[in-house]
Amino acid sequence: MTASEFLADAKKLILMSCPGVAENMDEREVIGSTTFFSLGMERLLKFILADINPVFVLTSGDFKNAAPCLYKHKFVNGDQHGVTSSKPDADVVSFRLAMQRSLLFSNGVKENSQLLFSLANYRDILAHRPLSELDIAKANRLLAKDGYKLVNDICSERSLSARDFFGGDHDRLRDLSQKLQGEEAFSRAMEERINQHRALWIARASHSEFIAQAADMTKSLLTSSGHDFSYVPFACPACSQEAVARIEPDYDYDPADKSSYITGVFVDSINCFFCGLKLQDYEELGFVDANSILQ
Repeated sequence: MTASEFLADAKKLILMSCPGVAENMDEREVIGSTTFFSLGMERLLKFILADINPVFVLTSGDFKNAAPCLYKHKFVNGDQHGVTSSKPDADVVSFRLAMQRSLLFSNGVKENSQLLFSLANYRDILAHRPLSELDIAKANRLLAKDGYKLVNDICSERSLSARDFFGGDHDRLRDLSQKLQGEEAFSRAMEERINQHRALWIARASHSEFIAQAADMTKSLLTSSGHDFSYVPFACPACSQEAVARIEPDYDYDPADKSSYITGVFVDSINCFFCGLKLQDYEELGFVDANSILQ
């Protein structure tokens, strides 16, 4: 196969994997999408190699074998002295070997090598082993979060259009990938922040005067309330001490009665005076399941 043939097949197969890809797929959808995507990525890796030198794709790349496999159409004389093989081996390299070789030529492959290794494992399960060995949740996550990014990283350095691989699903899969990539980065940042405040609490825990002051401030807020808000205790996710959650009502307006009414309540913020953790953004509050207070 030529580089252009590998590329054309990669586009077709990855395109076939797209329709079902979502944040939550059922087992059948995951199996189908993973199969097509892994086959498409294998072709894309081989395109990278063939685009540089088609010999790199063959399992046997010596002249005797490669010449009749790749360039027999250019022969102008018969092979009287048996310089080439009469039965050349046209087999191409495996997914894993294609990945290892293309690592030398592609930063996109290098940056996603661990992802590609996982995808190769999934492909082996789908092709050779019981389907029960496939981790459906992890394969789903790989496709939804990293599938678009993987292809786009390679396309960007090769002056290819990612849209050609994803067709009408391009914008949807790009947005889904960015959303999930952002969530993961946010989760890592939040874990790091919580660990920092946990360490700060450990350093403060032996200072009795500070502890007494933090306890007094906490108690003072918990025993007070405003006209349209109140304070309730919440176990701090960093130090496990008693933090203070501020609860506020949510209002709507009835134009017929010309009056407002409460539609529900929400957590406005969480403050811990022991370790200094402060949470106010909706993503921060969602990360610690602040709404569990309201249940």
